[in-house]
Amino acid sequence: MKKFLILILSALMICSCAACSDNNAVSDSVSEKLPSKVDLRNYNGKNYVTPVKRQKFGDCWSFSLAGSAEIAYLVANDMGVKAGKLNRKVDFSEKYIAWYMYHGISKGDVVKGKVRASQVGEGFDPKVGEMTSPNKVYDIGGEYVHYGNLFGSGFGPVDESVEVNGEYPYAYKPDSDGNWTLPLNSEYRSVPQKAFLRNSLVLPSPAKLNSKGKYKFDGEALNAIKSELYKGHGVSLAISVSHPGFIQKNMAAYCNGDYTADHAVTVVGYDDDYPRENFVDRDDSGEIIKGSLPPENGAFIIKNSWGIIDSENDGYIYMSYYDHSIYSVMSYEFDNNKNVKHKDINYDQYDLLMTEWYGNRDYKNETKTANMFDAEEDENLFQISYITSLPDTEVSYEIYKNVENNNPSSGTLLEEGTNSHQFAGYHKIDLNGDYPLKKGEKYSVVLTMKRVTDDGTVYTEVFPYSTKFSGGMDVRGIINKGESFIYKNGKWTDMSDIKESLIERAYEQLVKKLGSRKNITPISLDSKKTFTVDNYPIKAISGL
Repeated sequence: MKKFLILILSALMICSCAACSDNNAVSDSVSEKLPSKVDLRNYNGKNYVTPVKRQKFGDCWSFSLAGSAEIAYLVANDMGVKAGKLNRKVDFSEKYIAWYMYHGISKGDVVKGKVRASQVGEGFDPKVGEMTSPNKVYDIGGEYVHYGNLFGSGFGPVDESVEVNGEYPYAYKPDSDGNWTLPLNSEYRSVPQKAFLRNSLVLPSPAKLNSKGKYKFDGEALNAIKSELYKGHGVSLAISVSHPGFIQKNMAAYCNGDYTADHAVTVVGYDDDYPRENFVDRDDSGEIIKGSLPPENGAFIIKNSWGIIDSENDGYIYMSYYDHSIYSVMSYEFDNNKNVKHKDINYDQYDLLMTEWYGNRDYKNETKTANMFDAEEDENLFQISYITSLPDTEVSYEIYKNVENNNPSSGTLLEEGTNSHQFAGYHKIDLNGDYPLKKGEKYSVVLTMKRVTDDGTVYTEVFPYSTKFSGGMDVRGIINKGESFIYKNGKWTDMSDIKESLIERAYEQLVKKLGSRKNITPISLDSKKTFTVDNYPIKAISGL
């Protein structure tokens, strides 16, 4: 079995071995009473979990994301099968996810209504690593914390059964020459959508660190995860598989040491009554190894991506609620296709850097961020989306059309509203109506993000960033004039004029983030020149 890998430079990028509405009052808070057990393989008598798969590369993160998205999509569209039967109604492509997450925008990717020519060159560029192996990208490791921006940008998920030019390029297998490459053009990247992401939330981990850096269990975080599963949302998380007691004879895993997460999995349920004794590890003499017994009963039901290695458990693992390594928990919610107003849609967007990192800056005085767009076609604006980087954020939006250059809040106000979000992540908002836009018409989406802190109410600026890391990967964000703006101190400023200050902030945040995690070697940054930032993550979604 190959050694598990973790890509330190990406700050917990996960990889593994081959074997191995009323928009004025929206909230995603947790309040319902939860049952003692939820298993999405038998959810009200139906199975919403697709079969266990086997990864070939270090791309467990793409399997975790695809598996979670499959669950969320199947539940949202009531596509379950009878419990005990295999559900093959959808098969999202891990190959598509891994390839296009790590290949930035090319000239061939430009397509009206989704990818603008102004963004060519944005994203990751793995060409250095691919000089030695065209399949290199699949072993780089994964940005499993990406807030759903790949799917939220209209790129996938794509079913493996999709045919392009008489072939099935998204199936998890190589071509006739043994390569796993996919074309860099709109015909292959911008496949017509059949699954529409609604929300992708960053959930708290039950494995917290106290002020002294020691493990501390968080029961509220556990309930947040259980709540998402109870709602039928897909959940992914990262865990350590490098510790000695990862899998016991009962296919039960419990990490009670300072091990860093190095593998991503899909959570398909939980069981409060799962016996803690099943996690016990014994030495050669039969004695219980100290610390191998969790403090209480309870376990998550985990779908792994190493194939079926145990006939009784069929590729599933029980993981203790009290596992110390649980990290980066995400949930996914998809729309019911029957309720999707427009199937043929445009995405006005500039944030095509598929990063896991979102920086933030707080201000005491009123601050707003905005994106300004020129409609590329005659279209009807009916949704917006944005990303919050911190929990308990209130977001107010304003939409204007016929705006003046460099002034996003000028023109005619079409709609305004406020939403409250308990968790950070990607959020898509339905507008109260369709707003016709003529080709070339200039319009804007303006956001005000507020949080209540110990120092009072603060206004938050959120921006994507990334840094060059090992494995032959360059990265580039593109911010052109006239695209993104920030309002502070009573005036609007073009985001392209403050790139250096954002890079400074991103650098400080990443160094602090890495320093808070145990067993993570500090990244070697020669200078802040390795950093890039991208436009504000604000999108406008229109139907044709």
